[in-house]
Amino acid sequence: METIYGFNPVEEALKAGKRKFFEILVARESHDKISKIAKGISVSSVTRHELDRITGVKNHQGIAAKVSPYKYAAVEDAAFLDYAILLDSVEDPQNLGSIIRTAYALANAAVIIPEDRSAAVTPAVVKASAGATEKAVVAKVVNLRHAIKTLKNAGFWFVGLDAKSKEPISNAPDFKKVAVVMGGEDSGIRPVIAGELDFIASIPMQGTFNSLNVSQSAAIALYEISVRKR
Repeated sequence: METIYGFNPVEEALKAGKRKFFEILVARESHDKISKIAKGISVSSVTRHELDRITGVKNHQGIAAKVSPYKYAAVEDAAFLDYAILLDSVEDPQNLGSIIRTAYALANAAVIIPEDRSAAVTPAVVKASAGATEKAVVAKVVNLRHAIKTLKNAGFWFVGLDAKSKEPISNAPDFKKVAVVMGGEDSGIRPVIAGELDFIASIPMQGTFNSLNVSQSAAIALYEISVRKR
């Protein structure tokens, strides 16, 4: 069992119906509002101080829920979608949550992460995603390279982001099924993964500042590849 928190995460988990709910805990002033969407689940009123202690954070928005652990999708589930994002060593939970939110909102894109050297879907990630984790296809794999081969067999082409590339992301070919590959916050895309890519691009920058947060870069790349080319 784990404790997720925040209004959107709890609400989206209720709507998705993928997790078992054991109890919802709310600040007393929010009890009636939450009871309307609780679908018969027990709702207990507690103080905000108690919620601070239960969740271990202060940005819980006055609501938490005790639920079953997050269940990852299989990489094969991503094969039925048109877009995916593969994260090679993205270790910051806030970045992972933001990327999942962006991927789902912009393109219903799957997000694939490795078991090692990666943030996992924790309550903090659920909160950072505004609950998108409960609807998005998020797969955790033992071997990212094998996942790439699986998706290639399903018709995916792979576009990697590298600041050193001379090709702007706008020049990426108009592939029907596309997976964007992002490297870690400090390490970038590993050579073993880079060798599997079909196209390597960069995001053009103005002036002398040449760096974006990985979640910002993922949003720009996915918008360019999916939304702008529709």
